[in-house]
Amino acid sequence: MFSLVMTFGLTSAMASDQSPAIVASASPPPPASTPSIQVVPLRPSQSGSEANTSQSPATTQSPATTRPPATTQPAQPVATAVDGNVFRNPFGAVQVRATFGPDGSLSDVTVLQSPNSNGLSVRINNYAVPVLNNEALSAQSARINGVSGATYTSYGYVRSLQSAIDAARAEQVTTLA
Repeated sequence: MFSLVMTFGLTSAMASDQSPAIVASASPPPPASTPSIQVVPLRPSQSGSEANTSQSPATTQSPATTRPPATTQPAQPVATAVDGNVFRNPFGAVQVRATFGPDGSLSDVTVLQSPNSNGLSVRINNYAVPVLNNEALSAQSARINGVSGATYTSYGYVRSLQSAIDAARAEQVTTLA
């Protein structure tokens, strides 16, 4: 997957009275800021004795997308897990993984990183994270209220969740905004 990067600037052969040139080049998106998308089956996989051993291993379609191997069985509904961007604050980093059901609804939010540099941060986040998860699932959105006393975590959570929703929408996994 490539994104179009537009660079605006003066070319070296340009006279001072000419307009700036627009140069377009294709370059891969930066890996650190790109949310990853992973398709996860909703049902448990087959046991070893039932599995078709002639299947090829899972292939990676892009650095951020992983799909299960093709099977001869009817298509299973799948959930899609999308990692949001990491947002740093004075107490640590916050990152969430949003899981979308086959219908595009937000079915789960898992916190991958939260501030844990000291005991107070851990206690605050042990309280705040479940509240934020419930709010997000109820709202089916990142437009949720923050938790009093966990302002930095709440802000990072909302931003990371919104980045995951945006990435899922770009991949046509969901229509949530």
